[in-house]
Amino acid sequence: MTASQAWGPDSGLAVERTTLAWRRTALSATVAFVILAHASLTSPTSAATTVAAAAVLAVAAVACQLRGRALRARRPRHIGTVVATVATAVATASTISMIGMTL
Repeated sequence: MTASQAWGPDSGLAVERTTLAWRRTALSATVAFVILAHASLTSPTSAATTVAAAAVLAVAAVACQLRGRALRARRPRHIGTVVATVATAVATASTISMIGMTL
């Protein structure tokens, strides 16, 4: 959306579907965070990289949750920063995890 005005009534379910998609992404990041946190506790050899990846996934989960709340409240905001944050977080977490697995 380019204008900063409130959304009108929605005749379809597009906002609900989008909100659910953001919620699923947040849930996936949270599950990945828990798995990496467990791995860091059980395998101290790669604990530093696992903790770093888990922290990045926590940022992704929070960003997704905030976007979902904004959609449910029907507050139009520019999505560019949220998408950039989530994409960067997931790419960084993947890279850190792969580096940690090779060590």
